[in-house]
Amino acid sequence: MPVTFPSEPFFQALAAAMAGAHERFRGLGFFDATIGIRVLPDDESGAERLFVLAFEVFECTLAEEVPNFTPFRVDFVLEGKASVWREMFENIRQNGGADVAHSINTLTHFGEQLTLRYDDPDGHDKLYRFAESIQQFFDLAATLDGITYDGGPWGASSTHAAPAA
Repeated sequence: MPVTFPSEPFFQALAAAMAGAHERFRGLGFFDATIGIRVLPDDESGAERLFVLAFEVFECTLAEEVPNFTPFRVDFVLEGKASVWREMFENIRQNGGADVAHSINTLTHFGEQLTLRYDDPDGHDKLYRFAESIQQFFDLAATLDGITYDGGPWGASSTHAAPAA
């Protein structure tokens, strides 16, 4: 059954996929971080959506939509327009994982597509320390049955089935 991005069920589906892929993450080492995801509207008519993802060892222990990040003490926030997130997830879906141009590392490097926000230098460090684990988490979108996208320039909703993994 397809899940809609951006939504709490989308990130929970990635968390469930991670729970079934411990070997994929075990080789990357322990992954302990709390990440904020801010999905900005593509135009002035929409509202931003905020999500918190908490990782401990080889699991995503929290995937929740939130009204603000304050009580969660996120290490860093990945922020970008809905169309940028959609392009990244479509690239992952089409290729079975992000290509170099659509990786978190590339998209945040110059702050042009996704912006990295943090209050503490340790937060900045955690993005790069756990970059491969974060990328592998997002790459699990290729294993989902399908993804629909809510809002954005592509219309109110569009559906794309993911390839067989």
